[in-house]
Amino acid sequence: MAMDGKAQQLWIFIGEKDRWQGKPLYLAILEALQRHGCAGATVFRGLAGFGANSLIHTVLLLELSTDLPIVITAVDREDRLQRALPEICEMVQEGMLTLAPVEVVKYTHRVPGPFPQGVTVAEVMTREVVSVRPDTPTADVLSRILDRGVRAVPVVDEAGRILGTINEEDLLTRLGSSLPPSIRSEVAALGLREAGAPDAKTALELMRPGMATVNPETPIPEAAARMADENLKRLAVVDGSGRLVGILSRSDILKTVVEALDEAKASARPRVNLAATVEEAMQSGGVSVGLEAPLAEVLDGILESRSRYVVVTDAQGSVAGIITEGDILKRAGKKVRPEVMRAVGAWLRGGRVPSGLALAAKGRTASEVMSRPVVTVVRTAPVSEALKIMIERGIKLLPAVDEEGRLVGTLNRSALLAALARRGESGGAGAPSA
Repeated sequence: MAMDGKAQQLWIFIGEKDRWQGKPLYLAILEALQRHGCAGATVFRGLAGFGANSLIHTVLLLELSTDLPIVITAVDREDRLQRALPEICEMVQEGMLTLAPVEVVKYTHRVPGPFPQGVTVAEVMTREVVSVRPDTPTADVLSRILDRGVRAVPVVDEAGRILGTINEEDLLTRLGSSLPPSIRSEVAALGLREAGAPDAKTALELMRPGMATVNPETPIPEAAARMADENLKRLAVVDGSGRLVGILSRSDILKTVVEALDEAKASARPRVNLAATVEEAMQSGGVSVGLEAPLAEVLDGILESRSRYVVVTDAQGSVAGIITEGDILKRAGKKVRPEVMRAVGAWLRGGRVPSGLALAAKGRTASEVMSRPVVTVVRTAPVSEALKIMIERGIKLLPAVDEEGRLVGTLNRSALLAALARRGESGGAGAPSA
């Protein structure tokens, strides 16, 4: 979990006998901090103290009082602590909470958890990187992305140092006359580009400056924590000279966990702790529509979903299907090229629905365009089960259901990586928790 410089320190003063929903309050607070992604927390049990009631509680008078002072402290970024504070304030019926600014001089953590020990970025990264030079014509950039099936390419100089990146949205909104004629006419018909938008002739004109990087020697747990913390889909791997030597994706990291699970199982020596359940890692609810929802509503749902998926449920709330922007395009009655399907995906990211697609979707419902059957996972299943399903089947989004099969949430690669990164961290800020 990345954290340095200015941070906040939360102090919570409660009593040893305080409880919340049947469990010790201090344990409930620790679990809340963990759920909200905080880096860690420490619990202290006091020797003596008094609170608002002015009664002195001391360990020397155990026969008279067992309600000794409990202090919980956590150091983290302000945004993380603010996410947890409303829930914690509700829990603390008697006590005190304080929040003060602090300067983090150094923060390191050991992250064994679900990740194999001693594995570095260099061992799991993709080494055959599709990259382009600044003077590469944009039509050639498009061809490389389509031919190699990648979603983005780095732009590098003569020495292999990263200058920027180009993704599909950049291509389809800026290519213009540089597109091959067969694709250009279809893109123009769908109205992708803004009127008067300038064409980009080279990769330099098209790219977005910069790209998040990591060193080959970085341990996988640290890379995973950074990607989860900053919501990054990929990291460029650079050597000491800044030269691009590989790409590390979410999928690369998750595959290492699956391999570690398989190895532990084969050796009969479990070494990977994935005790977390799907319910702890999933995003509750999720964007869903009914079977008879009009396609216009489905499009709105896809725009609302960060993962660009909509789950279709029946009258009982059970998962009946799943819809992506590609499903809509393929089944709405309009035959188009894969390149234009990608263009529509870029549109949806920009919030503009092509008129041609809207006409083709008129009168259609969710049940007509959804993909089925859908692979689901029970919310009480261990994260390891969900992880293996997603990696082995190449699934990017996995609906989570309750014991009756009703939709309760969704799990995507970003949420899964974040859950694993949190589980890998130990100790938090300060000494191990009591």
